[in-house]
Amino acid sequence: MADMKRFTMLAMLSLALLLASCGLENKDNAMGENDFITIIADSADFDAIEDVVENAFAQPLFTPQPESWFRYRRYDLGDLLDHKRERNILIIAPIDADNRMGEYMRAALDSSVSELVRAGEQHVFVKKDIWYRGQTVVHLTGRSLDELRNFMATNADQLEYYFKQAWDEREIERMWSLPREEDIEQRLMDEHAFSLAVIRGWFVAKDSAEINTVLLRRQAPAETERWLMVHWEETGNTALLTNEHALDTRNRLTEILYRTYDDSSWVVVDTVNHLQFDEVNFQDRYAIRMKGLWRMHDYTMGGPFVSYLFYDEAQGRIYFLEGSVFAPKYEKKKLLQDVDVMIKTFYTRQARDAAEAS
Repeated sequence: MADMKRFTMLAMLSLALLLASCGLENKDNAMGENDFITIIADSADFDAIEDVVENAFAQPLFTPQPESWFRYRRYDLGDLLDHKRERNILIIAPIDADNRMGEYMRAALDSSVSELVRAGEQHVFVKKDIWYRGQTVVHLTGRSLDELRNFMATNADQLEYYFKQAWDEREIERMWSLPREEDIEQRLMDEHAFSLAVIRGWFVAKDSAEINTVLLRRQAPAETERWLMVHWEETGNTALLTNEHALDTRNRLTEILYRTYDDSSWVVVDTVNHLQFDEVNFQDRYAIRMKGLWRMHDYTMGGPFVSYLFYDEAQGRIYFLEGSVFAPKYEKKKLLQDVDVMIKTFYTRQARDAAEAS
């Protein structure tokens, strides 16, 4: 029995070393969908935690129809080599589990890291591009299955963030490589001291010095609309960085800019269903993020939106950036992410100059 355990441990160590060496020479690109997570876990362990896994990765995003940012599927450890090129991999096992997954986890983590886990101080280890470029591998562990379950239940948003942030980073890199409306980008910089990646097919629908707002628009694919708005206030009053100001700003601007052709209806925020505010880091600035649903004030149409409110110290401006989607015949999460990622390419003249000087 001791020989068998020693053999199994050596096999797990060999698997970990083999995986660590795969793809390092050429660093080929990872494959698969950005919204799919490959989970490697013991079947019995997974049965005991599947509800908290679903809570972390498959909670509905209301657009207003329920969608999920991620889908997932569990595989056995023996399937890992067949799936090691996937973009998103989540490996789950208690550090001292008496099964092959526990043996793998002990072989994959070095002794100092394992001690942190056994002390209850660490549970998550995120590695980027470990086997392939554009890949995120998360090891999730703990002293026991119950501890692991409790950690997942109380940190669901953070666990989703690891994969969502990696997806955003890949999309930002891809976006900068796409054909762009460079004339619009330059015009924004010349006239307003900011710019962002304006992908081919977007156009300026409104540029108003009166209300300090630029509205960009895209009408593709067919029967869809996407809007991206940049609004700024020439003030250093950071007391305006509140949920209320974000909501009031959006409603005030959309009443002016997002109206029907006959002016009979305009866009408002749906304050009853699925409105959410978060404090986030936007390019190293404190920001209020507002996510939710917009609707016409006469309830004739609607869709999802995301907004950011932050202060730029170098310019002495408060910025309100927002993107929204109307796509009644399409899944909307990826269209919403497109505008969200475009927002995250935003930069000021001062930030550009500092980057060029460094």
